[in-house]
Amino acid sequence: MSNQKKPTLAEKLRFALVAAIKRFNDSRDPKNLLSPLRAAAKKDTPDDAAAEQAIAHRLAFYLEDELRRTKLVHDDGPLAVNCEYNRHYDAKKMLEAKNAFRKIVIAAKRKAYTVPDKSGFFRFSVAPDIIVHQPRTDALNLLIVELKKQSNKEGSEYDDLKLTLFTAPCPLGFGYRFGARVVARDDLPPEKRCLEIVKEYPEA
Repeated sequence: MSNQKKPTLAEKLRFALVAAIKRFNDSRDPKNLLSPLRAAAKKDTPDDAAAEQAIAHRLAFYLEDELRRTKLVHDDGPLAVNCEYNRHYDAKKMLEAKNAFRKIVIAAKRKAYTVPDKSGFFRFSVAPDIIVHQPRTDALNLLIVELKKQSNKEGSEYDDLKLTLFTAPCPLGFGYRFGARVVARDDLPPEKRCLEIVKEYPEA
C-alpha cells in the first residue's frame, strides 16, 4: 500500500500549467523567429515578438490539452478554458478593492468606479488573460493566468492586484484555487524566447 500523498487540486492545476508552458517553450512556432532576411540583417527587437493575446491563446491551447489529459476538462464536463472572459453571471466581470489600490488601476489606464453602498472601496472591470472555470457560476473557479511581455511598460502591479483579488476567498474575491503571473521573455534573442512563471497565487 502506497503512502504517497495525492496531489491537491491546486497542485494538479499548477502541474498542468507548467507542462503547458514547457510545450510552448519547446515548440518552434511561438518563438516567432525572424525571417531569413531580418535574421541576416541581425535586426531583432521586442516588436518582432507576437502580441500578448496571441501568446496567451497559444498557451491556453496547450493548457486545455494538458487538462484534458488529466480528465479535469472534457466535452461533457462543466469546466471551460477561456481567454479574455469578461462576464460574471449576467454582468461585466468586476473586481472590488480598497481605495488605497485605486492609483494602481488608474496607472494601468483603467476606470475605477466608486462603490455607492460601500465606503472606502472601488470597482474596476476585468477580462483575465486565461481562466479555467465553470461559466456563469463561482462554484468552480479553478485557475487564472495573467500574461505580460517583458517589454510591456505597464509593469506588474496591476496584474499582481488582479491575481491577489481573484484568488482571495469568496465573497471578498473569486476564490480561484491557483493563479500565476507569467512573463513572455521577448527581451531575449528569438531562439531563446520563452514563458516563465514569475509569481504564484495565493502566496504560500
